[in-house]
Amino acid sequence: MKQASVEDGWRCFLGLCAELKTTEEMNDFFTLLLTIEERKDIADRYLIVQDLLKGNKTQREMAEDLQVSVAKITRGSNSLKIIDESFRNFLVEKIK
Repeated sequence: MKQASVEDGWRCFLGLCAELKTTEEMNDFFTLLLTIEERKDIADRYLIVQDLLKGNKTQREMAEDLQVSVAKITRGSNSLKIIDESFRNFLVEKIK
């Protein structure tokens, strides 16, 4: 029997996420799978992307407001530079 790969696990995880219907189900699922620190990191990343998409602050201002390093802001900025334009537009519409 073939052992599942990390990619297999990731795809199964995404598939299960797609089946979650409510915020409560998602919260229960992510509380089960993620540590408090991992959930904080995801929340920070979301807020970073949100601020970057708004474009109202410098990276230093974002880092100070969110209490994260400038390096984390830069990583978020670099990630936004490489995503597909249509996905970026989707994020702009949904996150702002």
